[in-house]
Amino acid sequence: MKQPYDIEKLNVMTWLRFPLILGVVLSHSNLYGHVELWEGTAPDWPAWLIYIFKELYKIILPLRVPTLFIISGYLFFRSQKPRDKGFFIYKYKRRIHSLLIPYLAWNTIAIAILFARFNIAGGENYTMTEYLSGYWDLSLRDGEDPADGPLWFMRDLMVVSLLAPLLNTILRKRKTGILFLILVTLLDSARIYIPLTGFSNTAILFFSIGAYLALHDIDFTHIPKAIGITALILYIPSQIVLNNMSDSSAYISATYDLTGIIKTIAAFYIVSLLFRKKVLSPTPRLTKLCFTLYALHGIVVGPIIKTLYYHIPYNHNPIVLLAIYIMTPLAIVALTALIQSKLRLYMPGAAKILTGNR
Repeated sequence: MKQPYDIEKLNVMTWLRFPLILGVVLSHSNLYGHVELWEGTAPDWPAWLIYIFKELYKIILPLRVPTLFIISGYLFFRSQKPRDKGFFIYKYKRRIHSLLIPYLAWNTIAIAILFARFNIAGGENYTMTEYLSGYWDLSLRDGEDPADGPLWFMRDLMVVSLLAPLLNTILRKRKTGILFLILVTLLDSARIYIPLTGFSNTAILFFSIGAYLALHDIDFTHIPKAIGITALILYIPSQIVLNNMSDSSAYISATYDLTGIIKTIAAFYIVSLLFRKKVLSPTPRLTKLCFTLYALHGIVVGPIIKTLYYHIPYNHNPIVLLAIYIMTPLAIVALTALIQSKLRLYMPGAAKILTGNR
């Protein structure tokens, strides 16, 4: 079987995908935040434990959203054929099956759960308009995320993908491409946004970086040693600086973008190096769980944490609390593997829809 022309790049991105998605799960498994929400007051837990819940995963793992958008931009534009009208039609047909259909399916499940929770089990009711708004965002009630909250990433990815022909025109010339990336970075740093849900500067900027890498066939698996080492040295300090900045800081957007670029370079550099040293190999088994893990965890993370927290004895002991935090993503990964395997065995049609035919 003939190998893809960019097999080294695909191997690096394939290996990174699972820890990136696991980082998203960890960010939403913040036991401290969930308990604060449920009990209406901040828990009186040791500072070191709160730091682990709120900050440590950000330092350890690559910046998840920017890196995932870069990978998505690269995969959309990777091609050895002309990027003409036929190319974009083909890509959009593929994205309907891999993004749009599973996006609608998972949000339908989330909306059905909301309906059962409020209209059947009793409680505060949503109107039909509010339920339907969950396919885009729940801004009528809770915020800018869709019913299955983490799928805001897919929504924004679909939106920026619609801009692909325009991005192709801008980015295929090196100078105009660099100027465009600088412009979007400056707009984001100045917090100048398009006031429409789904049109995020983060999506446009980092998807465009991935697109630029593909359009100009830039080999990010052979990053110069000096740049790679510098990124590794700055990896933790840059994230610590970002962690300690307030949301109202005038520089937080610029720091977020810069940290995202630093951590992505570092991640690509070290993973590429470990591949060349034969330390790593692609992990298709874990990678096959990524999409379902990403879509499912937003629905089950709250119930799993609540079950563990309120049913495990000595739930105010710091060691027990830390164990719950560790157990939560492990339980979600195990549940994802079980559900996906059973779906593929007994309901292959539903599995194709929910996994985007992955």
